Amino acid sequence: MYNVKEIMSSPVFSITSGKSVLQAAEYMHEHKVGGLPVIEGENLVGIITSKDVRYHHHNRLVADSMSNPVISCNDDDKIWEVAALLHEYKIERMPVLKNDKVVGIITKSNVMKIMGQLHDSLTGIYNSGYIYQVASKLLSEGHEISVALFDVNDFGQINKKYGHLYGDRCLKQIVKVFKDNLETNCDFVCRYGGDEFVLVSIKKMSSFEIMVKFIIDLISINTIKAGVPATVSVGICGDQRKYARNEVKCYEIVENLINRASLASTKAKINNKSYVVEIC
Repeated sequence: MYNVKEIMSSPVFSITSGKSVLQAAEYMHEHKVGGLPVIEGENLVGIITSKDVRYHHHNRLVADSMSNPVISCNDDDKIWEVAALLHEYKIERMPVLKNDKVVGIITKSNVMKIMGQLHDSLTGIYNSGYIYQVASKLLSEGHEISVALFDVNDFGQINKKYGHLYGDRCLKQIVKVFKDNLETNCDFVCRYGGDEFVLVSIKKMSSFEIMVKFIIDLISINTIKAGVPATVSVGICGDQRKYARNEVKCYEIVENLINRASLASTKAKINNKSYVVEIC
């Protein structure tokens, strides 16, 4: 449930620009909504919200009181993409379009509810549900992706010896390394399991391997500095996958890449190596 069309409100209550602000207010009250797309014919020309109603005289026309241009999204956009737009433009709701026609409306409260399900509460980064979706989308857009699975060495023993608070601090420090060293819109990380992290990137394999090695070293250095020393074993996997277009097929490819990366991380751990590259 990560596409806009799966959580948007539909059908949409809308209004025309020739109506009055009073009529807009009454219509919002009647249908218990906080905003109305303004539509002329089948075209979205603006949006009027409860805030607009409060700040304009009730006899004024909607055309003079609505917000325009309108920030909108498409019904197949991902929830986190819409969350970024809502945050950037500081708005509470957004019309949803399909083939340039309004088919729904999505609110910040609904988006944040879903975003909460995609976030790991301890570390503040996304969970596995997110990484599958974003990796599948990258493939469907024609990108080649590389995947690395980071497994914290002896994490169970760390928790037993020092306690879970110590282990939590260790995981947070590892996440800080990721946050400080990944490139926005190029690298994507999630907490995959208890002590596992998955990194997906559109970097070429050679550049990706260099970055992973750098992060491995930084995790070791920075966790020591933070007083929670830890090391990781990493499996790397990836090759040309840009032929994939079907959403189900993309998802299967991502599953396969993560599984191969997991097996490679196990191989690295067994052979006492920091990482192993699995050519798929």
